[in-house]
Amino acid sequence: MFPISHQGKWFRFLLMLIFLAASMETDIYLPTFPDILKDLNTNAVMVQRIISYNFIGICLGSLIYGPLSDHFGRRPIMMFGFFIFLGASIGCVFAQTIDQLLAFRLIQGFGSSACIIVGTTMIFDLFEEESAAKLVSDLNTLTVSVMAFAPLIGGWISIHMGYHANFKFIAALVFISAMTCFFFIPESLPSKKRKTLILSRVTTDYKCVLSSYSFWYSTLITSLTLAGYMVFVSNMSLLYVDNLEVKPEYFPFHQMATLGTFALVSLSNGRLIDRFGVEKLKSSGLCLIFLAVATFWLVPNTILSSPGFLTFIVCVFSVGAALSIGLFFADSMQVFPEMTGIAASLVTSIRLVIVAIAIDTASSFYDGSSQSVVNAMTATVMAIAFLVLLRSAKRFKQPKLRNNLRV
Repeated sequence: MFPISHQGKWFRFLLMLIFLAASMETDIYLPTFPDILKDLNTNAVMVQRIISYNFIGICLGSLIYGPLSDHFGRRPIMMFGFFIFLGASIGCVFAQTIDQLLAFRLIQGFGSSACIIVGTTMIFDLFEEESAAKLVSDLNTLTVSVMAFAPLIGGWISIHMGYHANFKFIAALVFISAMTCFFFIPESLPSKKRKTLILSRVTTDYKCVLSSYSFWYSTLITSLTLAGYMVFVSNMSLLYVDNLEVKPEYFPFHQMATLGTFALVSLSNGRLIDRFGVEKLKSSGLCLIFLAVATFWLVPNTILSSPGFLTFIVCVFSVGAALSIGLFFADSMQVFPEMTGIAASLVTSIRLVIVAIAIDTASSFYDGSSQSVVNAMTATVMAIAFLVLLRSAKRFKQPKLRNNLRV
């Protein structure tokens, strides 16, 4: 082993390598859904669980890797996660049935979550607060961009080499990342700073964060917004190729529009915050989300069958989601500044559970029509609207209460 200093550029490259495979494995397979459906002789519900099962695995891992790395150190837990990640990725290559593939996707998510959780924690071990925040922001931008463009890469691989090549590509990428980290990643948590693994203390910290209304509000807004977005993305290949008769070679352009819009706006968020402020961006993002879903219901059903129209309106939704998700996530993390690790684990877990449930529920009601996808997106947006109204009502009552106390 040849651990390198965290002060150099090579360490930043290592961190990006850690996040790269974990970011890409979630949705690189989206364009291959029609091929998987036919080849494994299954149905749309089971195929869409390829995403939701993976999210459940990430959720489960997110809850335990933080406390384990506090006790055993960052490096051994990260390598343990990489070992599971690699084994499950190889399993996906050789899966012969949809049930086998779903099982390996669940385990794959469980392993990949170590990269995200432990990788983020290492940054705060090694860097001062301001430097850590900037590095996390850069890695979040990388993660969002990779997630956005992974389906485009997956589509190209599938067209030229078949959908199985995507599984091989991820397995190879995980192997390269794991071997590089094994030889070069340093341990960031000294023995004297490690915490005894006491279940009661961890449970108390989790309860403290979960008892906060502000934490739940911001986390649910983040989760439901992402759920609405992912409901469309997870159904996109089946809807466009199988039902709206978009040719496979043209489908990536629709993906590039919707996913690329999300990535480009996310990349611009820092400059937009400086110019307009956080609160205005959050409000604008939510307004665009509401406008996009309202438009779906204001047009005739025949227009909903137009791929171009669907893509345009979802791009509007993507702008709103990209503007608001990161800001509400930051609010969740700032509720308990002294427990950012616990908060990060909970936000990640809650978000992915809600997204997994939304995708699974939407797939159950998917009937091949655009309307069934719109209905699922509408349900998530209505839940967001309810939370916003509830928050507004709560704030409206508080001044009255204070006035009554003065009297």
